[in-house]
Amino acid sequence: MKATYVKPLLVLTVICLVVSAALAFMNSITAPVIGSAADERTQEVMTAKIPDAAGFEPVNLDGIDGLPSSIVEIYRTTNSIGYILIAAVNGFSGDITVICAVDPDGRIMSCSTLSHTETRGIGTIIEQESFLGPFAGLDNSLDGIDTVTGATISTRAFIHAINDILIAFEMVKD
Repeated sequence: MKATYVKPLLVLTVICLVVSAALAFMNSITAPVIGSAADERTQEVMTAKIPDAAGFEPVNLDGIDGLPSSIVEIYRTTNSIGYILIAAVNGFSGDITVICAVDPDGRIMSCSTLSHTETRGIGTIIEQESFLGPFAGLDNSLDGIDTVTGATISTRAFIHAINDILIAFEMVKD
């Protein structure tokens, strides 16, 4: 009776190994392409945030004590007209990745959502200009910014990301 289970078990094991190897191979081929496309999109968004930037150089985040854990990347414009900061925070349905342009005085130039998995129609308010617009021109006080009823967790997470971005800016500005 035990012998009847051995052959199917071996066949399923071999199938799983072959499929796993095929998936790993496909991932090794597609991962660089996907990463490159994501980098290009980020560069396009950064250029749209600060159109007058001559270019962007990454800020080394190693050794910056107290940097908020949500901060993913920081870039400085090569002509010293601003900074781009990217943060990832946990929203209602998963991570929300926020990008924000900050001028040398610590005022928000503009901000937007790079990616999220929030609920369509409710949590997607974090993509809408009616929510994002009031952030422009604000400093670290974020006066006048409130959560939105019905999307409290998503908007609170976005505001938390902006707060972390402004804290990080103060730590890296020249």
